[in-house]
Amino acid sequence: MVQNSANAAKGLISGHPGWIDGCAGVFVEALGRLVAHDWVHGVIPWWNPYSGVGMPLAGEYQPAAFFLPFVLFLGLPNGLLMMKCTLQIIAGLSTYAFLKQLRLDLRAALVGGLLYAFNGTYAWASDGPSEPLAFLPLALYGVERARAGNWGWLALSLTYLLLAGFPETAFLLGLIALGLAVLRFFQTAPDSRSRFALHICLGGLTAGLIAAPQLLAFLTFLPHADIGVHGEINDETLPHQAWSMLLFPYINGPIFYGSELDAWYALGGYCGLTLPFLALCAIGGNNERGLRFLLLGIFLAVVGKQAGVPGLTQLVDLVPGLGHTVFFRLCEPMVESCLILLAAFALDDMLRGVWRRRAIILSACVMSAPIVTTYGLDHQFLTKLCSVSEGPVSSHIYAVGSLAFGSLCLAVVVFLAVSRKHPKIIGTVLFCETLLLFGIPLLSAYPEQPHPDQRLITALQGETGLQRFVTIGPIEPNYGAYLRIASINHNAIPTPKAWIERLKQDFGSKVDAVTFNGSYPFAENGDAFLEASLARHPDLFAKLGVSALLVPPGHGIPSIAPYPLENRQPNGFPLTPNAPEVTINISSWEKPVSRLATLQLGTYAGNSNGILILSVCSDTQCATGQTRLKDATDNGLTSIELDRIIPADAHTLTLSLKEATTDVMIWSTVKDHVAWPRIRFETEAVRKAMTPVLHTGTGDLIRLKNAAPYFETEAACTLTLKDRETLAANCPAPTYLIRREVMLPGWTAEVNGTAIVPEVWDGLFERIPLPAGPTRIHFHFAPPGATFGWIATALGLILLWLGFRRVRASDTP
Repeated sequence: MVQNSANAAKGLISGHPGWIDGCAGVFVEALGRLVAHDWVHGVIPWWNPYSGVGMPLAGEYQPAAFFLPFVLFLGLPNGLLMMKCTLQIIAGLSTYAFLKQLRLDLRAALVGGLLYAFNGTYAWASDGPSEPLAFLPLALYGVERARAGNWGWLALSLTYLLLAGFPETAFLLGLIALGLAVLRFFQTAPDSRSRFALHICLGGLTAGLIAAPQLLAFLTFLPHADIGVHGEINDETLPHQAWSMLLFPYINGPIFYGSELDAWYALGGYCGLTLPFLALCAIGGNNERGLRFLLLGIFLAVVGKQAGVPGLTQLVDLVPGLGHTVFFRLCEPMVESCLILLAAFALDDMLRGVWRRRAIILSACVMSAPIVTTYGLDHQFLTKLCSVSEGPVSSHIYAVGSLAFGSLCLAVVVFLAVSRKHPKIIGTVLFCETLLLFGIPLLSAYPEQPHPDQRLITALQGETGLQRFVTIGPIEPNYGAYLRIASINHNAIPTPKAWIERLKQDFGSKVDAVTFNGSYPFAENGDAFLEASLARHPDLFAKLGVSALLVPPGHGIPSIAPYPLENRQPNGFPLTPNAPEVTINISSWEKPVSRLATLQLGTYAGNSNGILILSVCSDTQCATGQTRLKDATDNGLTSIELDRIIPADAHTLTLSLKEATTDVMIWSTVKDHVAWPRIRFETEAVRKAMTPVLHTGTGDLIRLKNAAPYFETEAACTLTLKDRETLAANCPAPTYLIRREVMLPGWTAEVNGTAIVPEVWDGLFERIPLPAGPTRIHFHFAPPGATFGWIATALGLILLWLGFRRVRASDTP
């Protein structure tokens, strides 16, 4: 939706600047901006009216509606970057505090904090899964402090893990904190265990109480929600080529380099080479031996499930809820956290003069196994990438450079460790490697700020009002919420079950319940998913209250390709003055109700002349039209008006060149040596229902006529609309008011001060009775039991205050 996206100056290298998941945009940025806007304007962000036909905002969870104050950054320019930097600072300081609490050398604690602040997940991810990451070390610090009677830090960290917007990551990271709590329980003197357990429970209870509004919104939405594949056990493993990228992050190029993207979609971060080496060196140390083996055990269990090790995978799945996560990708922060903490222990040992030479040599030998194995798994993919060169750096240089850099860093650290000297230099090398790997994606950043197409945005706002638009390209799902213009497109999970059922009823079972962007999944003929529905049944969109359509620039009115493009190769054939006619058998084509065809022609830079005649014929009649080639668009689509509707039983298509002295190219597709022209048909339904409004370099705006209004009465009434929630009505007789917003538990309507619960209309929308005469109506949404949620939050804040106050009192001499 930006004017300068195609012409913007590219980054120094190809790739994406620090995100491997578009959810950084469609969830964090787009919906986060709506959350920030609501809070700033004094509105509790319970509801999102701008995606789908409305859906819970807090209940969807990923928008992190109560992640205060951090989510407020998203209301500012570059807010996503500002929030990420803030969370990285918290992550680093918390890690330092935790390692200091363990009485590690302050230099080792500092390196550990820096490594965590610039870890592989922060380098590659800016979406929801990265947001809880800052609060794991704070939770570990809280567990340590709970031994002294302070549950405040634990409660605060667990609260933010719950509120950070991604419960799967929060759950997985929370398992590490739980593991530490169990370890400390058994390490605590028997007469103090019950006190320690009470403090841990108080921390968890306090967090649950403070986060109650978020949890309540989510849990009350789930029974009415579609949750996609999350209801099934997920034992998917990392693709083969992804394993080498954990050790050599850019061996396959920068983020989304080349066309084989499976590895990037599967990864949630990396660790590099020197970090796992130092982590191995830490095994067997005397200081915090139990914690070291706990971290090692977690690491082995996580990597084993990532690899799909039989037996171990099923054992890990026994942890309640863990098997339902997208584990192979979301577990990477667990791996990095364990390795960073172990590496900090190894540095601490060295700084204290404890050098286990045998362990160091053994660790170096062990590292050779994953290096060789992962390279072997990636070899076939690297061979494919050899022919790829995007930007100034070739794939070969990325591969060789990654191997050389990683090996050099590892060799330097191994040499220094074997030499038993300069632990500070080891820490410096480790941090420099981390910082350089972290910075590589930033070289892909565009130096030019995007400029939104304000002309198109203003026109879209004017066309929609309280109604909605649908798009098949220029605006990504949820960015309607960013712009506060309602769109039926969405990218969300969970989503209202009634809405997904309606989409499948109207548009077929292939609807993607999570990413309803209008394009995916593509049809067999290569069209966007909604193209055929828009062309054949625009009335379905009108019934949903859709008043505008946004399509890519030059796309024009939706139309139908009459045959699948699968396995067909692009080609073309000329019509010449000497061979002016071709007839094609179209018996297998679809024949839509249409009398307008668009044909892709090549006019040789406008030099073609004469008249091109198109005839679509059955045995008894033909639909015929013609166009002057001087008026045709070279290599573009040229419209040809037919004199009648295409016969339903048509079986031939004839193209004839008349009065021409030059050739014209008919662009086509070929399969089995049979060429079919690139042709589309605009249906009569579309011609009656749609009209172009605006064309810009960003997109084409099309008006859908006769779209159902957002508010509608079953009998004639005078309606005065204020916004989506408030209106006034004056009805001569009792009737019903229909509101095209999805009905879910939590919606109420006040009619002249009397609260009523709307009923479901048309299986989806809201309907309330209206009395005769003037009426004031206000709709309001809050999840069931919201009042109890706020009471719980108040109690939680009191407990949090008591948790911190108790320690201050106990610390006072």
